Amino acid sequence: MKCSASSLLVLAFLVPIVSPRVAAISEEEAIAGRLIARKYGDAVVGVKGTVLMRMKVGDRVMPPNEQKFDGNGTMITPSGLTVTSLNGIDPESTFDAMRARFNASSGGQSVELGKAEFKDLRLQLADGTEIPAKMAWKDAERDLVFLAPADGGVADKRTFTFINLNEAPESVSILGNYYQLSRAGEALQRAILVRPSTVTGVIERPRRLLIVSTDVYPDAIGCPVFDRHGRALGICLRYVENNLPKGTVVLPAAEIAAVAVNSLAPQ
Repeated sequence: MKCSASSLLVLAFLVPIVSPRVAAISEEEAIAGRLIARKYGDAVVGVKGTVLMRMKVGDRVMPPNEQKFDGNGTMITPSGLTVTSLNGIDPESTFDAMRARFNASSGGQSVELGKAEFKDLRLQLADGTEIPAKMAWKDAERDLVFLAPADGGVADKRTFTFINLNEAPESVSILGNYYQLSRAGEALQRAILVRPSTVTGVIERPRRLLIVSTDVYPDAIGCPVFDRHGRALGICLRYVENNLPKGTVVLPAAEIAAVAVNSLAPQ
């Protein structure tokens, strides 16, 4: 039996159906969630590729190790600039924090990691189209990486659906009702998912971070959280402590927008 796109959306919105939070959702909240998914679903894209890592133990060069990655990201400009979690695609971002452990287990020999090499980096659009991409900027402290469509091809001839990070709500309410937008994996045809979400806490230092109730879902990483008016609170990323990911938080939209402007502006 085939399901229509609208049926998949409704099913995704209701999963997991045993959740008390989802069961208690009002019709007004459900309508708001469906409208957000309809308007911004195409801005949530797949981020795919292969990272090649080279390691040296003492004087011995180890065979190169290839790792494929397939996650989600969010387009934040009409030209297709996409933000996602750096830890989701780049093992180098956590290597320095683990270096002491590696050195201790290598019999006293130093362990060095070469620069990560990315191959076949792509953005997968909602219609299944895959476009070549390039890494534009990364910020390990914030767990941010910006990807841009590679020059040439289909990306030069279209305007993409995107989330405007400069239209964020002025305030955030603890235990307020919000919405997490993401996509399922390939096995579930990358169906758009929209889940009720709640802000359960706020971290103020060293930077403002929001703690939300959807951190148990891996597909949430790299994806936006909205209020009922369709304004983005921010993007779900890893909370990084001493260069190691410790959990999931929402980095506010204004900070991501500021990093994008300051880091990606022509020098």
